[in-house]
Amino acid sequence: MAARIDDLLVLGQNISKTDLAKYLRDREAVLPFDFGGLGDGAANDRAAIQACFDRAATDKKFTVIPPGTWRVDAGVVLGGGARGLIMQGVIQYTGATNAPATVLTLGDGGTTRNGEKLYLGLQVTRQFQSDWLSENDIGILARNLDSSLIDLRLVSGFTIGLRTLGDGRGFEDSTLNLGRILNNRYGIDAHAATATAWNTSIRYYGGHFACGTGINPALDRFGVRFSRGAADAYNNHNRHVFDAPNFELRQLDPNVAIPFLNETNGTAIIARNMRMEGCSPFAARHTAAATDCEYDVAWAQSYAIGVDYTPSATRAGNAVFNRHRAPTSRLTRLLAHIPNIRAAAFWQSSTEIGVEGACIMATSTTAETTMAALSWNGLNGITATARGLLLNPNRGIGFVVQTTHAKEFALAHWLVGGADGGRLCLRCFDGAGIVRENIAGDALASGTTLQWAPTSKTWQAGAVMQESDLNRRQTVRFGPEVAFAQIGIIGFDGQIEVEALRLYGLPEDAPAILSGCPALPAGSRTLMFSASWDLPSMPPGATSNADVTVPGARRGDFADASLDTSSIAFVLDCHVWSNDKVRVTARNVSLSTVDLPAAALHVQVVKRRVG
Repeated sequence: MAARIDDLLVLGQNISKTDLAKYLRDREAVLPFDFGGLGDGAANDRAAIQACFDRAATDKKFTVIPPGTWRVDAGVVLGGGARGLIMQGVIQYTGATNAPATVLTLGDGGTTRNGEKLYLGLQVTRQFQSDWLSENDIGILARNLDSSLIDLRLVSGFTIGLRTLGDGRGFEDSTLNLGRILNNRYGIDAHAATATAWNTSIRYYGGHFACGTGINPALDRFGVRFSRGAADAYNNHNRHVFDAPNFELRQLDPNVAIPFLNETNGTAIIARNMRMEGCSPFAARHTAAATDCEYDVAWAQSYAIGVDYTPSATRAGNAVFNRHRAPTSRLTRLLAHIPNIRAAAFWQSSTEIGVEGACIMATSTTAETTMAALSWNGLNGITATARGLLLNPNRGIGFVVQTTHAKEFALAHWLVGGADGGRLCLRCFDGAGIVRENIAGDALASGTTLQWAPTSKTWQAGAVMQESDLNRRQTVRFGPEVAFAQIGIIGFDGQIEVEALRLYGLPEDAPAILSGCPALPAGSRTLMFSASWDLPSMPPGATSNADVTVPGARRGDFADASLDTSSIAFVLDCHVWSNDKVRVTARNVSLSTVDLPAAALHVQVVKRRVG
């Protein structure tokens, strides 16, 4: 049986114990065999492995785990002084299913930087599958690595397979080659423990994230999680890039099985060419304010793959690219656009301005509750300029869109001269067109946190849209119960001079943009009325009047009328004489008395364009 270095027998007179110890220290690598380890799958090798790791850290060497099964009854730590670890065998934790442990810890914690480390062939398993009830059950914990390489062959059976940890400083700028990550509730957990830590700029290649049938079937499972420890811990995990990960997470009711879980406010989590089998129809679940994340699905069992936003989520602005069924999902669809708002402007009345194809929005106090009543055809507080419309802070321009199926949209606006300014403004309505008031999850935005304004019944952006804050381009997402929505831009912080407005959506849906129709007249220059008119018997030169109601008509509007008759004995005059009131006058211009049967009367009112 092998013995510890200090206990080795001196086998020849020319070899002293001191010389042998020096020889072992001078080697490039330290092995647990040097400290009595066996790796036979039966002995408890924890003490030998820890002694080996301590020597490697002290002497700044590599340590090697030779072929075999190296059983441990508790965790082992390879300090940051070691150059790295090469594993040919497997470390197997022998604890019970409900006995959590952090089995293999790599690097020092605290504020120590563990730079330029090399960890190859890592294999850590559990003898007994974890019950997943404790997050202290971790296969591999890698702390504060910088410019390092992890080559992971196998981690199996834990609550957390591999945790990358920024402790008192960062885990950053490193590369992970991933192999089999099996039967873990969280395959990888990118974690920051404190406010002075971070976890950013990591590259991942490959990875087979899988759970077997019958493994804790009542519990949700995820391939990769982004998380933090303390409430004030670093929360901006960013630029984690995954190439070709494979997820087979075995979704079985009642669990959910989702490749990515993001509990942070980070950005730029990028996954390319994902494979999803046995997963829920979501590439990711977001619970906070993460944005600018992209999930490229190369294969799945459904083309309807999306992002699951929980009620606690406060930002949208993430994308799923369904490469496998619908490559055009990489594109966006232009749903509505007003390339020249000044040219589309009209006088709703002598003091009110509207925009053809859009609704006018107001953030002043209102008691109205319906979509039609909250979508104005025109309002005061809007002034025409040489190139655009100048909106007062409580005025806005937007589109009304059906959102029963389509849920994600991008609003692009242009202020005269390319100026910064304006804020997103949204209203949500149910299927009956009744406004939904302050319901969590109804509306999210990408570059800002939306705030509820109860007096106007709107969701308003928490920040001005400007290039310096990288929030000028905004994506919005609506909840499952929102059937219709207003999406617009308001002044809020001051007047804004709007020149153009465009709304984009995803290509799988072509939702209706509501304007100029009976259900929503807003955004229309042309108003129509039709009714039957039975003129009396009229002698030559006689006239007859009909006063009709045309909602929205105002004095100064152009008005015209026609009568569905073949008679040429009459001429019609038409005039808007009061709000919503139009007078039609028929004059008999023939030389004889005429008595016509009832005929259809049509009245058209056209708003004046802003000159």
